[in-house]
Amino acid sequence: MELTKERLAEMAAVDVRTVDISTLTDLKDIEIDASLPVAQKLEAFARQTNNVYVNRIGDYVVKVGFQENGASIDDRMAEYLQRLSEIPM
Repeated sequence: MELTKERLAEMAAVDVRTVDISTLTDLKDIEIDASLPVAQKLEAFARQTNNVYVNRIGDYVVKVGFQENGASIDDRMAEYLQRLSEIPM
């Protein structure tokens, strides 16, 4: 499937509140060689998913955005886990 600007816009417009979770790719099933350059990692990800923006992890729907500069996903996950550790349970 070719990722045209129009197709990417359709993917990005998917509403996580109403999407049929059974149509989404489970991120745990995606395998990417971490030693590849970023562009090749993105290509590998796109080949293995139905939507580059909206996927699932088990029973949870996740929506991601992409940016060329800024914090890495590792940085964002560290921030998220830090916030979780500050929430009283």
